[in-house]
This record gives sequence, structure tokens and C-alpha cells, in this order.
Amino acid sequence: MASYIYMKILESQPDRYDRGIAWLSLGRLEQIKQGIVEEHVRPGMHILEIGAGTGTLAILAAQKGAEVFGFDISPGMLEVARRRVKAAGVEDKIELKEMGVAGMDRLADASFDLVVSTLVFSEISPDEQAYALRQAFRVLKPGARIALADETRPKNLIKYLIYILIRTPLFLVTFALTQTSTHAVRGLEGRVADCGFTLEKIERASLDTFIYLTATKGSKTWVQ
Repeated sequence: MASYIYMKILESQPDRYDRGIAWLSLGRLEQIKQGIVEEHVRPGMHILEIGAGTGTLAILAAQKGAEVFGFDISPGMLEVARRRVKAAGVEDKIELKEMGVAGMDRLADASFDLVVSTLVFSEISPDEQAYALRQAFRVLKPGARIALADETRPKNLIKYLIYILIRTPLFLVTFALTQTSTHAVRGLEGRVADCGFTLEKIERASLDTFIYLTATKGSKTWVQ
């Protein structure tokens, strides 16, 4: 529950990141990543990962025969990811780059079969979320899919109050240690749909504090 609030702390010690996130998400994130690969990844696919982190999902996809381009703004996380990619023997299938979502404008139109992102949108502003989704729409091939998983805010009052009780102390600890924090994603489904995607699946878990959705690229055209 509220798994992503410790992101900033864990990024300062990226070797422990996966273990910490697994604990904080009660194993949900690992299940999501494995589910994405099992359901959507096929050999020969070209995949874009927004926020590659320590490379867990990219390696799973590469081991299934896909080619992955992943980017992340954290050099520490990418250093761990590159070590893991090398250890897994999939260097020829994964390209990792240090950049933020603003760099997505350099990616070619209709060049990816799948876009994935886990626990990233709660780290960026609503404007950056919208920009990343527009760019994801642009770089996906017609009919291709996007899969997103992130922390969200419950709509039910009782669940929301429990969420606040859990999240507030985590927020204070995070801010005290890093002078920053993350924000649960609000209205993600609407932003995805507004960018022209057709929503396919929306799942919520952990008192509705975690959302997983998939959507396909429709016919809308974005003008840069």
C-alpha cells in the first residue's frame, strides 16, 4: 500500500530498490511486471520502458525475445540496471539511456509495439504525465498497447482515510530525508483516454491505492 512513497529513499540506495519496493507493494509490483511480460510481450517486439529503474521488467522482456529501449532519469538506478543486464546476458537486446520524459520527442514515430511504465507517473507532474502519454501514443504502432501501473488515491471515503493514515507518516519520513516526495496519480484513466487510447483493462488493488491499466492506440493523430 502506498508503495511508491519510498521511491526517493530507495533511489539513494538503488541496490536495495527492488527488495524495498517488493516489500512496500506487498509483492504486487513484481506480479504486475511478470503479468505484463506474460500477457503482452512476444519475441521480436520493440518495447519502450518509461522509467527503466533497475532493469527488472526490461530483463524479463528481453529473456522472452523482445528488444527493449528503456530510459530513466536516475544514473544510480541505471548503473544497477546495466550490471543486471550484463549478468543476465541480454546486452544485445536492451538499450538503456539516461534521460527524462522530455527526451521522448527524439524517438521515431510508430516505432514500438508496446510501451510500459511502472511507478513512474507518480514521480512526474500532471503536465509531464500528459506529455509522456502523447509521446507514447505517437511512438506506438497502430493498434499497439500501453501498460501502466502506479500508486493512486482511493475514491471510497473509508479507504481514503486509511490511505491517509498510512501515507502521511511515510510522506513525512521521505520529505525529512530527501526534501521531496511523490504524489499519487489522479485521473490516470482519463489522461490515457484523452490522448486517444482505448482503455482495455483497469485493475485496482491494496485498498484501491494501486492501479494497473492497459490501453490500445486508436486513430487519433497528435501534431507536435
